[in-house]
Amino acid sequence: MDVECIMKYFVCNFKNKLTKEEIIKYNNKIKEIESKKVKLVLCPSLPFLSFFDGLCIGSQDISSFVDKTITGEVTGEQLKSLGVSYVIVGHSERREYKHEINIDFINKINNALENDIKVIYCIGETLKEKEDGNTYMVLEKQISEVLNNVEIKNIMIAYEPVWAIGTGNIPKIDEIKETIEFIKDIIEEKYEVNIDVLYGGSINKSNILDINNIKVVDGFLVGGASLSPDSVISMFGELE
Repeated sequence: MDVECIMKYFVCNFKNKLTKEEIIKYNNKIKEIESKKVKLVLCPSLPFLSFFDGLCIGSQDISSFVDKTITGEVTGEQLKSLGVSYVIVGHSERREYKHEINIDFINKINNALENDIKVIYCIGETLKEKEDGNTYMVLEKQISEVLNNVEIKNIMIAYEPVWAIGTGNIPKIDEIKETIEFIKDIIEEKYEVNIDVLYGGSINKSNILDINNIKVVDGFLVGGASLSPDSVISMFGELE
């Protein structure tokens, strides 16, 4: 894939779905995709990272420990040896269910960057925070409390409103545009760099084209709709 021609990212977060047999079928089907406009990144469960030959692979997690002798952890060095190019950090499910906090995200980002793995750092507000009018305050805090403590290189942001994940609901197009513009402005103001910002949260074939038409959106972090290779191929068709 010609990097010079890539305009958007399409990151598939399989979460803890798909068995070995399903992964093998997925791999055989997804190889049909060819695009010079979109970069496909597949993030399967850790046991299946080596199943996608010749495709761009991301990990759903990386160790937050500096010590390499922790049972059950996976290091940046190990991920790099498997050909992993990206890692998701800070997903709202990890924040809520695994109680991960800023120091975890800082350590994970550093572990990734030290091994030349690009980071997809997730931020987003809850429904209550949105209803209270605190979206921008929450996002700025999630950005500054983590990115102030890492080197700003090979990092992109995935804006995922927590209330949109898996619900079928998404913000209005104008809201997505304004929020991502805010994120980009904050990053440029604080760190004097421009970074890519993805949108995630209930993306599917019926809404991806409208979101893609928002010029400030640099790509997508797709959950449930990415579990079917036919669905991914169909959404790619909307972006071509």
